[in-house]
Amino acid sequence: MYIPTLITPLLLLLLSPLASAIDILLPLYLYPDDSATAWSPIFQTISTHPTTTFQIVINPNSGPGTPSLLTDANLITGISKLNAYPNVRTLGYVLTGYGKRDNTAVTADVDVYAHWSAAPEGADIHLDGIYFDEVSNDATQSNYDRMASFSRHARESIGGATVVFNPGYRAPEPLFASCDLMVEFEHPLADYKAEGVLGQIPPAFAGKSAVQILETPTTAGTDVSGLVAAMEEQGLGAFFFGTDCCYKVWERGLLEAMADAAA
Repeated sequence: MYIPTLITPLLLLLLSPLASAIDILLPLYLYPDDSATAWSPIFQTISTHPTTTFQIVINPNSGPGTPSLLTDANLITGISKLNAYPNVRTLGYVLTGYGKRDNTAVTADVDVYAHWSAAPEGADIHLDGIYFDEVSNDATQSNYDRMASFSRHARESIGGATVVFNPGYRAPEPLFASCDLMVEFEHPLADYKAEGVLGQIPPAFAGKSAVQILETPTTAGTDVSGLVAAMEEQGLGAFFFGTDCCYKVWERGLLEAMADAAA
């Protein structure tokens, strides 16, 4: 019996694993320790959820932490392990100081991260983009122009760079034009529920919006699956739940719950 050739690609598409509809935006501010053992729970969660995309923010010291190529052996080991996973995109943390940090200091940090692609043989510490933190959400043309220039610099310095802006709260709509993802909320879970955050995100920008939820209880009463399902229904681009205020404590069970919900 003759089977049209167009059916084969269609069947392959239907039968192959699909990438998750929502990403996990994971701020990895914890030092990896010897041989990156402190990051082991993250490696394990990534490896057991191959269809979930993890956008992981690398932050050695409120930025690259060095004006030259990274030399810390533990960070090199950890970042190389992350880059070995096809479902991971690594992002370099850059502080913008809510519009107060000097522009040349901001772009200099981007340049350092871009140079990481020249790591010695056997190490892969390239980064896939930049995560600009403390972004001003001032609704002014000067702010839009400033952030647009940082975004252009990142994309010119790192080929195919993903650009994330984090004002931590609702951003003016024109700011979305210069980034791939905007963190529209970075506060405790109690505030997320009380403020009805999802309802405040314009539907037209939901796919470019993310939430980073802090101080998430790890008790049975926290319905991570239900919360993520509501985000997916809204069409949100990415999310994260942390147990503390500052992304320094990792709970394996919460990591797994996030990845399960996003799968």
